Amino acid sequence: MMLTGRTYGADEGHAIGLSQYVVPSGEGLAKGIELARSIAGNAPLTNFALLQALPRIAESGPAAGYLLEALMAGVAQGDAGAKERLNAFLEGRAAKVQHR
Repeated sequence: MMLTGRTYGADEGHAIGLSQYVVPSGEGLAKGIELARSIAGNAPLTNFALLQALPRIAESGPAAGYLLEALMAGVAQGDAGAKERLNAFLEGRAAKVQHR
């Protein structure tokens, strides 16, 4: 696209994987706020891992990547919030995840 200057409309760009959502004109901000609220509801360590650790794991060689993954898993599993969510799941108290 950069070399040819080709452009894509919203539906065509979505079809080839350039975007995850297509919304009607004027509704982009509302969709962005909805997504931001959903992301803000994640456990803080989840967001940290996805934004900071995962890209570094992907860029590492196998040995370093496995080590980083193990370290991040240990940190995440030690979090009090993660322990509570796991207990809620095991005790049948966890909220059911639904397809969006």
